[in-house]
Amino acid sequence: MSRADGHYVNLTWPEVAEAAAADRVVILPVGTVEQHGPHLPLDTDNRIAEAFCAAAYNYCIDNTAVIGPTVAFGLSQHLADFPGAVYHSTSVLIDVLTEVFGAYAQAGFRRILAVNAHGSNIAPLDLASKEALHRYPGHQFASVSWWELADVRSVAIETGPPTPASHACAFETSLILAISPDSVHIEKLEAGQNYPESDHVWRDVLGRSLKSGRGRPIHLTEMWSSWSDNGVRGDPRGANAELGQAMLDAGGQELAQIVSELRNRPLLDARRGTGSMEE
Repeated sequence: MSRADGHYVNLTWPEVAEAAAADRVVILPVGTVEQHGPHLPLDTDNRIAEAFCAAAYNYCIDNTAVIGPTVAFGLSQHLADFPGAVYHSTSVLIDVLTEVFGAYAQAGFRRILAVNAHGSNIAPLDLASKEALHRYPGHQFASVSWWELADVRSVAIETGPPTPASHACAFETSLILAISPDSVHIEKLEAGQNYPESDHVWRDVLGRSLKSGRGRPIHLTEMWSSWSDNGVRGDPRGANAELGQAMLDAGGQELAQIVSELRNRPLLDARRGTGSMEE
């Protein structure tokens, strides 16, 4: 297969068998459909997840990865008070992710890396990975969110604006400006209302507290319209395509390193004790 054939859905069944036999890692975009302020499309998270997967594939060595079709609907109940959200319930999403992981395992793939672009998908992905491993021992079911990548964080913190990294913010907007600039309504860029923060109630996906002396944030979910009129948390007016492309490049390279790391890691099967870390 050529490098242009990186997408799973473009393969024939013999090519799927060949890719699995070659121990390719399935890179799986995971997002959702929900409001992203008045300036970004509903499928922002899906576009971002897909772009990071495409960037990763471009940096991967030949025949080491394949890009799976996007898991397009996530956990968005807390944003459903704005028009546009299409989502799964928590239990259904865990089941969907578990079944998707299992389908790749049944096709012969042993290593799956989900690349997530929606914060509320983190817990379901972790639970689905554990359930899939229980059903398919000796496999790898891994996940990472784009903002958790160290190189992306470095680029964002060093070159991005000092405004909250959260939702429809400067960072998500920068990524969409790099991915599909025509889908950004520049004339509608506006800052979000100030989220009511306190010492342990604040959110920044890059892990930055913009005020000193605060503790680590607790996990607290509140309906979005309870404090926001426009759906934005952060200030997208500092966005630019150059920042978005720099984050994509950094994330693509780091994800490619993760793909290589997973392929070099032994497949551990506790039922038989083979391939143990001690061996």
